[in-house]
Amino acid sequence: MKKKTREKFVPSDAQMALMPDVSGNDINGLGETTIRRPSPIYWQTPELTPFGPLMKFFEDNAPPDEQLYKTQMDTNKIRETKVMPKSSVRIDNFASEWSKLVKKVGTDAGAVAVGITKMRPEWVIDTFEVPYENVITVGVAMDFENLKTAPNVPSAIEVIKQYGRAHFVTHEIANWIHGNGWNAISYGGSNNVPILLIPPALESGLGELGKHGSLINRENGSVLRLGGLITDMPLNYDSVDEFGVDDFCLNCKACQNACPPEAIHSDKKMVRGVEKWYVDFDKCLPFFNENTGCGICLAVCPWSRPGVPANLIAKLAKKKSTG
Repeated sequence: MKKKTREKFVPSDAQMALMPDVSGNDINGLGETTIRRPSPIYWQTPELTPFGPLMKFFEDNAPPDEQLYKTQMDTNKIRETKVMPKSSVRIDNFASEWSKLVKKVGTDAGAVAVGITKMRPEWVIDTFEVPYENVITVGVAMDFENLKTAPNVPSAIEVIKQYGRAHFVTHEIANWIHGNGWNAISYGGSNNVPILLIPPALESGLGELGKHGSLINRENGSVLRLGGLITDMPLNYDSVDEFGVDDFCLNCKACQNACPPEAIHSDKKMVRGVEKWYVDFDKCLPFFNENTGCGICLAVCPWSRPGVPANLIAKLAKKKSTG
């Protein structure tokens, strides 16, 4: 039987006319061997990035879907909600106790994972500064049935909805921290977030990095959206959680084969001094922009299917123990 070939994606002329002369991969630091702070590239104030016109293209070409529009407006409303003022009475407690309470507030608000670690300079986008050194990352779960429709509208609605939930969770944690007299800034997970979210999520044990460039969580696989906040409340830091994703991704090609613009590499790349899985920005963005987002790579990831992560972890552990 003749193998079916994937139709090659060709970006529209209208979009390509807006492409800047600079490569997004260069802005991201692909091939750089020295650790440095990242530069703004997308989902920032348009004036901060040469890809600003492409952001407008994305917005202007969104399908006229009523539910999509409503979900975006609901998420915008959550994102713009103000965190309550900080109490003038500061309450003292052990860092271990604060950490437990922070995680309870986050999970009660809807997070399926909450991690804590110390901020690193290379996680802060170089057009921003952050005043506190403790970073809390939260993960909210997407509905797989909606996600697997990617790149169609139901998947885009699900992504926007869950970013709204991520903002709600980080706002709730920040409100609680302020209520105890400590400082916090809630960033949520979309639009002008001044820090990278995946690196602190990895460092604080929320999962491992997959070949598709997104986080893979022990319980929820690839169906997470992240949010973050920073604080000066004394907290204990979490440890990384490694459960076999890296070795699995070396041999799995599900996302790589399914990616229409062929943006997913078969091997790791050096990016700003760190060797890691990397998705080609210049190939990914045009498809993303013309399809109301994407998410195909997450939808086909074996770790995304409900109930599968636990079985995969058990198989990988058994394979490792038997050599």
